Amino acid sequence: MSTNHYSTLLYILIGCFLFQTAYSKNFYSFPLQDTKIDSAKARLRKKIHNAKERNDAKKYIQYSLRLLRQEVHYELTNTDTEALFSLLDYCGEKENIDCLAETHMMIAKQFHKGEQYLEALDYFKRARELSQNSDSKNLKWEILICQGLLLSELYEYKLARENYIESLNYCTNNKYRTATSILNISATYTTGTLDSMVYYSSIALDKFKKIDPKTVSGPHLQQNIKTSVNNIAYGYIKQQKLLKAKRIIAENIDLNKTSHSQLYSFDSFFFHTLGELHYKLKEYDKAIEYYNRSIDTVIQNHPASNTYSLNDLAEIYEIKGDYKKANVYLKAKENYVKEVERLNIKKELAKTEYHRVLKKKNQIISTLEEKNIKTNKQVSNIRIIAITTGVFSLFSILIFLAFYQKSRLKIAQLNEEISLTRLKSLKSMMNPHFLFNSFNTLQSLILQKDKFQASEHMRSLSQLIRKTLFNADSLFIKLNEELEILETYIKLENERFDNQFILHKSVDQTLINMDPKIPSMIIQPHIENAILHGLSHKDKKILKIHFKKKGNLVQCIVEDNGIGREKSKELNTLKREAHLSIASKNTSERINLLKKIGYKETALHVDDLYDTENNPIGTRIIIDLPIIK
Repeated sequence: MSTNHYSTLLYILIGCFLFQTAYSKNFYSFPLQDTKIDSAKARLRKKIHNAKERNDAKKYIQYSLRLLRQEVHYELTNTDTEALFSLLDYCGEKENIDCLAETHMMIAKQFHKGEQYLEALDYFKRARELSQNSDSKNLKWEILICQGLLLSELYEYKLARENYIESLNYCTNNKYRTATSILNISATYTTGTLDSMVYYSSIALDKFKKIDPKTVSGPHLQQNIKTSVNNIAYGYIKQQKLLKAKRIIAENIDLNKTSHSQLYSFDSFFFHTLGELHYKLKEYDKAIEYYNRSIDTVIQNHPASNTYSLNDLAEIYEIKGDYKKANVYLKAKENYVKEVERLNIKKELAKTEYHRVLKKKNQIISTLEEKNIKTNKQVSNIRIIAITTGVFSLFSILIFLAFYQKSRLKIAQLNEEISLTRLKSLKSMMNPHFLFNSFNTLQSLILQKDKFQASEHMRSLSQLIRKTLFNADSLFIKLNEELEILETYIKLENERFDNQFILHKSVDQTLINMDPKIPSMIIQPHIENAILHGLSHKDKKILKIHFKKKGNLVQCIVEDNGIGREKSKELNTLKREAHLSIASKNTSERINLLKKIGYKETALHVDDLYDTENNPIGTRIIIDLPIIK
């Protein structure tokens, strides 16, 4: 086995220790003495029985989980799953998501301990899927840590690191859990990235030393400090920085008080690190002492540390000239090598199968992406056909009406109808990129498996399209309904920009109560311009929309804190520059048409905003729309 693999196995057990201690305040705290453990388990079983007799599902699940946590997290040789599967069925009947997720996770841990790696991966996957519907950050953190430990053991360092980094999102203000996640991150850096391992271990050590010991039960905090020190020292040793390794241990750990505890599987690896340090310092007697302590404090049947401890002991005795003892240790090493190789074969098989399943899953995702692209193309084609048909129909109507009009009065009526038809056409000129961008956002949410957000996004988009089509035949619209359409549009655009801009909206209560009719789809293009061309280049994005009653008019003010029109023209291509002015052009045409049919007070004003030093600080659009009676 390479040093790279050994390093990983070393920190896997470190991670196991960290995991079982990180939740000590949440889980039932068990004493070390076997008699007391048996007594505690007996009391729990009695509580479980009583809860079942009373048909108290909540207490039954609570006590069952507490008992099983001890057996799974603290009994390192226990791989039994019978009780877990029974609880799984019960939680399924009661539809308890948290219980289902945690039970799946504990089954995965038992399979992991029993070297059934592929089964463990499958149950971790299901546990994570279930936890998405849970509000428990503790549970999500726990699942990510446990799955990361398994991935590390399968040498999937990158995937394990992604798990640990994601687990930081669920640490909230828990300093102990945050330090634990960081220390697990350090375990994913092995030979070739030892600087990173030392760096993250140092951060974790600093955080652990700042934690009040009263907030952590038992000796867990000191053990975690020892773990962090071990990581740092091991990284220094592998980089041949032996004095640094010796100093970090001396400054943080009193070796005279270091003793083995049956609760922890870590001590074997710590003593091995000490042995390797003294071996490289050529302090052979000390090295022999610590290597032997490493072997003597083994809890697992075949830890990787034994292989290397035995190998190094053989080398030391060979240096000392005691070839007989060297040969004894070499033979002992062979027994461990066979067991480690057997395990490695099982891991490689599980890893290969895992990647096969992962590849199949990625192929399904690729197929869905291809279908989505095809759907987008179909939508684009439908839009082109619809626009072409609309334009053709418009010209057909114009030609038909022009041909049959015989008097000036009818020509005047025709001009009015043409103006109204053009007004209706202008209303439909929403930027076609909006629909494509919305579908792209939806696609991204689907690929991220954010089912709730994807559903909300689809609902909002459907609502916007439905309301727009519903009012397509009307030149005018109720104010409150127009406000709903604008709010939905702004929400969709904000989701596209990762909710980066802030909306300030105010509407006169008088207008809300009146709910008057106004010309439709005049305001939306200016909001679009403000978002895409004003705010897209700003870090802090603020959009202000105000509706006021001004006599027989509704005055709408759209203001942004963007970069201004001149700067936007400089940054955008000629194509986008043309699009930037299309809203003002279309609005001016619509206002002229409204004036022709009698609404003289309709107006549009565009103001560029500047600060005291004449620097652009945004744009303000003021639109006066008539109240349609």
